[in-house]
Amino acid sequence: MPRLIIKNFISGDGTSDIQISFLKELENIFKRRVEFEHLNAKENESQVLKYKVRELPTIIIECNGKEKERFVGLTQQLFLRKARKCIE
Repeated sequence: MPRLIIKNFISGDGTSDIQISFLKELENIFKRRVEFEHLNAKENESQVLKYKVRELPTIIIECNGKEKERFVGLTQQLFLRKARKCIE
């Protein structure tokens, strides 16, 4: 089974809080098949540089170590439909 990671880069503002609440619901649904990482941009500057994150929040979907999708700004749960291709 492919390894799927959803990286959520946040800044700690209100928009990031909303994004986290969307993703927490998804974590409950996909907790055994998808790994979720919530990364505060200030505390994870090396990851921000590595993934070239320019705006927050940013969600990156990684499958087997390769970036498959990137969503910048507040993104609703519907984005995971695209990620399912990697899960199935």
